[in-house]
Amino acid sequence: MDDIIVGVDRSETARRAAEDAAELAAAYGVNLHLVMCVDHSAPMNKTIGGDVFHVDALSEAAQHLASLALELSHTPVTHTVSFDEPARTLCDEAERLNARMIVVGNRRVQGIARVLGSVASDVARRAPCSVLIAHTTRADT
Repeated sequence: MDDIIVGVDRSETARRAAEDAAELAAAYGVNLHLVMCVDHSAPMNKTIGGDVFHVDALSEAAQHLASLALELSHTPVTHTVSFDEPARTLCDEAERLNARMIVVGNRRVQGIARVLGSVASDVARRAPCSVLIAHTTRADT
């Protein structure tokens, strides 16, 4: 299928990686596939006014991805939410979709993470396809 896969969370750096991936997908004329991993053990609550509501992490993540997909300047966009570890999920999705490339941000590829590992370095070691580490920590000018 030659999809381009990008790992995202709710951060601004993840949004930048998704924007870079969308540009690549448009240039190649392929599908963009957003992947988000959530921690199912962490309770998610939202406060609206004075009321607190329990939110299903899977549904909340899927809504976030659907919203992000609408904001990106690319179609088609598909998405997957997983409770598994991010690097494993990205590589599994790449294999399942016979992806052209995985795009990850560089947010944690600095300092001690360079020695101990990060999602980006784990993906680079495991990926069944090319990996692009998007420069997402650049200052906006």
